[in-house]
Amino acid sequence: MIKMVITDIDGTLVKDGTGTLPAELTETIGALMDQGIHFVAASGRSKISTERLFAPLKERIYYATCNGALMGRYGELLFAESMDRKLLDRLLSDARAIPDTIPFLTGAGVMYADSDDEDVIRWLIEGYQEDVTRVADMGAMEGDFVKLCVYDKKHKSGETFRSFCEKWKGVVSTSTAGAMWLDIYKLGVNKGTAARWYQNFLGVLPEETLALGDQQNDVEMLRAAYHSYAVGNAIPEAKEAARYVTDTCENGGALKVLQSLLKTEG
Repeated sequence: MIKMVITDIDGTLVKDGTGTLPAELTETIGALMDQGIHFVAASGRSKISTERLFAPLKERIYYATCNGALMGRYGELLFAESMDRKLLDRLLSDARAIPDTIPFLTGAGVMYADSDDEDVIRWLIEGYQEDVTRVADMGAMEGDFVKLCVYDKKHKSGETFRSFCEKWKGVVSTSTAGAMWLDIYKLGVNKGTAARWYQNFLGVLPEETLALGDQQNDVEMLRAAYHSYAVGNAIPEAKEAARYVTDTCENGGALKVLQSLLKTEG
């Protein structure tokens, strides 16, 4: 019996940068929760972006945003892992040195940017529904931050960030998210640790967990669930980590799995 669904968003549930959850997905997820199944949205997105996407359901779902660095539900922060500030400054300096990329910082809520690339920032605001605060210099900011993410203008994240990831291996957690993004967060934090945290918090076994994903940052999460599905457009690493492969995101693969679960549990 499935008691918890934990799923990636972009490239799995919806196309990258989608701002509104399709009605059929909203109805299906709502029906699953009506049957007592917990739903966890696990994403590199911020808390604000996730809540806006799931607006009709935001008070009912759990979230594991910033790849598990921030967890909770609407109006309630349950867990947060901030990055060491001195280390973050070094990471930010290295990220700035990578050609054709744009770094962003994420706190408990909004994203911060000191870039003058209006097109990318507009896409984050209009597509992902992010709150992006413009600052003169992110390196001069005070406060706690849970994630540094870097946008690749060339859309070749695996190549662009390979040297960076090798340099910082064992110091921080890094993962690519699609062709455009590198996510950097505290060592040991990932969607897999988020899945296990929620399993413990909600009293759910791996055998009672269903996970859906498509990218490198979903691999640990897929391994944490017995009922694990990679969508058809997933990278090979995600497909290898999953027990099953469903249809592509574009063809509603995740929706088909959730609808099948609804029929089974109903």
